[in-house]
Amino acid sequence: MAEQKILFGGTFDPVHFGHLIIARSVAETLNARRVVLIPACTSPFKNAPVASAEDRLSMLQLATEGEELFDICDLELRRTPPSYTIQTVEQLLREQEGGEETEFSLVIGGDMLADLPKWHRVDDLLRQVRVLVVPRPPFSRADVEQEIAAMQGKFPPRPAASLNKPVISTPLIDISSTEIRRRQAAGLSIRYLLPEPVRDYIVSKRLYAPV
Repeated sequence: MAEQKILFGGTFDPVHFGHLIIARSVAETLNARRVVLIPACTSPFKNAPVASAEDRLSMLQLATEGEELFDICDLELRRTPPSYTIQTVEQLLREQEGGEETEFSLVIGGDMLADLPKWHRVDDLLRQVRVLVVPRPPFSRADVEQEIAAMQGKFPPRPAASLNKPVISTPLIDISSTEIRRRQAAGLSIRYLLPEPVRDYIVSKRLYAPV
């Protein structure tokens, strides 16, 4: 039986408990032994990260230190922009050649689903990975399922099969990196929103503080 690996990308600006809880929940649901966290350099669909690539990578390392479940892949940070998910998946598949058979599942948030048809080489991507969609506030499971049904005709049949029953139930954690940055800039506490070593790093480096 192929090993299950979960690919979980994001800007992680900063990484917080919502990311980690959802990633662990998906892994437990699929009985996967590894979650690969993939910090993005920049996303075509989001604003540029506030913290540097080096700082975001350091915060991920602090957040997952001692956790066997998590691996960190910095391919996209080392690649000259623009960097696309399909390139990362193809590189990871090449690295698996000759080794243990691996099946990759790509986790995306419900808020990103509407942009999926616009992703670079999305048909190729959907041939290589199974897509798992995690509802996140303000989008409910029903919202996500409706969006998936509406987009089924936008892909050829084989790639569209990757979107068969993709919605996965996880705890609805209403924590966002945007809110953490806002609170930090306003001088409000960010304790209990993210791992303590990450909070200490943010404070010591004065990340997200008012200029």
